[in-house]
Amino acid sequence: MNIKKMVWPFILAAVLLVILSSGFLFKNRGKTADDQMKTIAKQDEKIAGQNRKIAEQNKLIAKQNKKLAELESMAQKVDQIQASLQTRKVDINDSDMSLIQQMIEKQVKLNVREVNMPKIGVVSIRKIFRDCKRSAKYRQEATRLRQQADAELVKLDNDIKAQRAGLKTLQRGSESYMVQVKGILEKQANLQAQQEFYKQQLALKEQRITEDIYGDILRITGEVAKQKGLAFVFERSEPELPTLSPTELELSMGLHKLLYSNGCIDISDEVMTRLDSEE
Repeated sequence: MNIKKMVWPFILAAVLLVILSSGFLFKNRGKTADDQMKTIAKQDEKIAGQNRKIAEQNKLIAKQNKKLAELESMAQKVDQIQASLQTRKVDINDSDMSLIQQMIEKQVKLNVREVNMPKIGVVSIRKIFRDCKRSAKYRQEATRLRQQADAELVKLDNDIKAQRAGLKTLQRGSESYMVQVKGILEKQANLQAQQEFYKQQLALKEQRITEDIYGDILRITGEVAKQKGLAFVFERSEPELPTLSPTELELSMGLHKLLYSNGCIDISDEVMTRLDSEE
């Protein structure tokens, strides 16, 4: 009897421990299930968002396909109208007239954009220098001066040759011989000085006339460009090939900047005409 009383409290404690353990496990299982439900809900939300994006993309693709189909249909109608016009069998309805009107409006807009683009001109400085009257006049004058200088230099050279020939009739080392030698040396020095003088004279004259012509070309080019409404004017002279030396070729390549000018307005002749009229 005493043994039963001693065992009973242990049995009761074991039962309570089992009950408490069962409640704790149930609670933890409940929390784990809630977390799993939340994770599944988030995944469902992401999938739904992706589905919405896919649906929007499909709508955009459908709109684009519709527009492409409309453009293709318009192109076919235009082809039909053009074919009818070529065979003189024209049957234009209201939709065709609307299509033609749209084409005209687009062409007008395109023409307006082209009109609003800046106008560009080109001018050939080389051509103007080569063909203008002022350059021709200068070349004639330079030729005359060069011929005049050459005649004077030839005269001095002939005098020197004559005096050298006269030395043969004189006794070497005599006073008259030395006077003759002195005169020859003076004339040789004068000949060299005259050659250098005429060379620099022609170079300076060429530089001055070139500066004058070039300044007038720039001024007249600006006047013509303003009258024609040109926004830019480029120099378009092309190098003269074949060149005489590699140095000239390199110089031509460095100066030749405008390689293509199709569609630009060439005002070279007009500039040259005005330049010649100022003579």
